[in-house]
Amino acid sequence: MECYRIKDEILAGAEKPEENGVCLCTVEELRMLGCRFSPQTVEECCRPGSARLESYEGYDFILLNAVIDGHPPSLYRVGLYVTARQLFFVCGRPCRAVRETLDYFRSTKTANLNLSRILHAFFLALTADDSRRLERFEEEVSAMEERIMENMEGDYTREIFVMRKRLMFYKKYYEQLLDVAEGIEENSNGLLSVGALRSFRIFTGRVDRLNRSVLNLRDYITQVREAYQSQVDIKLNEIMKLFTVVTAIFLPLTLLVGWYGMNFRNMPELSWPYGYAMAILISVVFIFASVVYFRKKKIL
Repeated sequence: MECYRIKDEILAGAEKPEENGVCLCTVEELRMLGCRFSPQTVEECCRPGSARLESYEGYDFILLNAVIDGHPPSLYRVGLYVTARQLFFVCGRPCRAVRETLDYFRSTKTANLNLSRILHAFFLALTADDSRRLERFEEEVSAMEERIMENMEGDYTREIFVMRKRLMFYKKYYEQLLDVAEGIEENSNGLLSVGALRSFRIFTGRVDRLNRSVLNLRDYITQVREAYQSQVDIKLNEIMKLFTVVTAIFLPLTLLVGWYGMNFRNMPELSWPYGYAMAILISVVFIFASVVYFRKKKIL
């Protein structure tokens, strides 16, 4: 358990939770403190589920899902208890956003430092690298689109599926984070000042923009998928066109073979000395004329 208190505009270490202080702990450590928080909410801090905000008498309970970058990305649970004089972070595993927030205020003097500012800084840390992450994702989609347009070989169907799945993950994440931010703005318990509410309105706008960026990327992926499907259809049409041309070229020869394969008794060409050579010549003329015709029509 890590406990801090606000002193001289920084976070100073403390031995136990104090007034006007911040505490980082696990679920087991929170149980041992014997706090007045609802036992049901304490248990939910270590269970998977959606993000949400619940207001109780004297405190707000916030459940969040923080993102772990990876392929595929994953989530881990973070619980927050916000009171007028204390702020509790409950994490089952190390949380990057919490760690960065606490380390910053421990080492940097901040004018008018209070719990609301620390809470807002934590939410900013949750989305600190998200714009760059989405930019990199857009570059990946753009690179894949270029490969498709250049007819480079690859399993683009699976790649597109994986990208769409990642976008659905972030869409769900931002929608839940947006719901929590809007709930904080309501300030049901009156725990936040006017300035803090203004800061959270800015944060809500930021999350909304990130969510709209995800939706735009999803549309972009759909366009890339359609372009890839068009390329596949074009290749298939080229193959079918080639087969059609080959069939059209050899169809007269098939007729010729069928005609002279009837084996009637009185067929003059069967006894003609030059009949075989004439059949070869006719076949070559048919093939040459067909090729010239299809090239003239730009089919071959």
